[in-house]
Amino acid sequence: MFRSQRVRSAFLAGALVVSILAGTGCKKNSDAKGTTAAPSESSEPIVTSLESESRETQESSSEKPEIADTAPDGSSGEKEFKQEALKLAQELGVKEDELHGQYGLFLKYVDCIDQNTELGTLKDYVLHLFPVVADHLKPEDESYFFWNLSELRAEIGETMSSSAAEFYPGSNLVLINEKGENGESGVGYTIMYHELMHFIDFSIGGEHRSNVYYTGTRYAYVEELTDKEWEDCISTETDFITEGGADYYTGKYYRKTMEGYNTPASFLSGIEWIYGEETVDRLFFSSDSAMEFILLLQDAGISDQKIVNIIRTFNRETYGANGLPENPVRMEDVLVDLYESKKGSGWKEDKVFMQILNEIHAWTIEDYPFEHEELKALLLDYPAMQKMSQSVLDQIDQRTPQELVRFFKLILLDGKPYLAADLFTSSEFDRNEAISLIVEYDFDQEKVISYEYYVPDYPKWII
Repeated sequence: MFRSQRVRSAFLAGALVVSILAGTGCKKNSDAKGTTAAPSESSEPIVTSLESESRETQESSSEKPEIADTAPDGSSGEKEFKQEALKLAQELGVKEDELHGQYGLFLKYVDCIDQNTELGTLKDYVLHLFPVVADHLKPEDESYFFWNLSELRAEIGETMSSSAAEFYPGSNLVLINEKGENGESGVGYTIMYHELMHFIDFSIGGEHRSNVYYTGTRYAYVEELTDKEWEDCISTETDFITEGGADYYTGKYYRKTMEGYNTPASFLSGIEWIYGEETVDRLFFSSDSAMEFILLLQDAGISDQKIVNIIRTFNRETYGANGLPENPVRMEDVLVDLYESKKGSGWKEDKVFMQILNEIHAWTIEDYPFEHEELKALLLDYPAMQKMSQSVLDQIDQRTPQELVRFFKLILLDGKPYLAADLFTSSEFDRNEAISLIVEYDFDQEKVISYEYYVPDYPKWII
């Protein structure tokens, strides 16, 4: 299980102060994203300043180099570039289904990577990052994205904490801990895509981003605050979406399991199950995640003060270091409220939804009160989830020597729910060894329909 560091951005007395807070996560409007220890572990704060780097990056953004438009918009243009793109993909070891029909964009993407001399062996990972780009990059944001891609680099060195890796959007740097795992492995594979998902998060939603604050009467962007409001406003940055989302999409695209930021990743599964894929995509890939989340809750009739408590509680669940608000709010309760607002009162009979609530309940750090009292009797704890996982395994007639790292968790792939679990892998790296077990499951009948041991196509690791 991994946890990320972040660099918190805050305006104090009109000046931008950037600090690394150990035990907290990284976020969109920050200068550090990374991966470190489990939420149950505590860390002493490490403080540093990246103000000059952040400002230089912002100032240089107006002088971005132009990226040649090699792929005109429109289906006729895509047909024109298809043959060239497929040939190039084959040469690079990228499968045709990774292109998602975006042939012109792929040619532009590869051209940008080839011109970036700082990528090194990170190029192999970035090449296979293209499906995420193809699915989520909007034409109006291409210029900003490709400028960031042209500056992306990776280094092995000393991270600011014991984290395995950190991403610094202020310099588009993936920093790999020199004391950590730098060779090929299932762990390294997951870490690298988690950090690159932070790169996507920071780069794909466009250049404009602004922190959101609660004034006591309204939510407002920093530039909208009056001097009086600035004195008492509360930051409402949704850091749990940043880290949970990186884990969530790494699972969907690359690992086929979600292991790391357990509660926020499962919460996003709940959002997708209730609202659909477009909503959870908007929450993570938007440069305005905080306001998107706030509006989602407001539409469900949740009060502004409760939204503040929700965000603070969820960030606590993500990092395990920040204090709880006076009135903490459980993720399970929020999902039930959203379900009832969107789908009605039938959530207890929805076995997929209950699976998501069980996962969150089993991983919740602290035991604070439920708003929906009936959840106490309905939800399974960690041992019960392990028992459920064993009952699933008992239905699988072909077992490998590998054991589950933890219990099965739900993952939505193309909108369909599956059960999936991390597998223990040997200390000696084996390219043919599975890293996860994916089960097609009848949640109503509690029966296994089919299953697959997932073996990824590992890119080269950073040496």
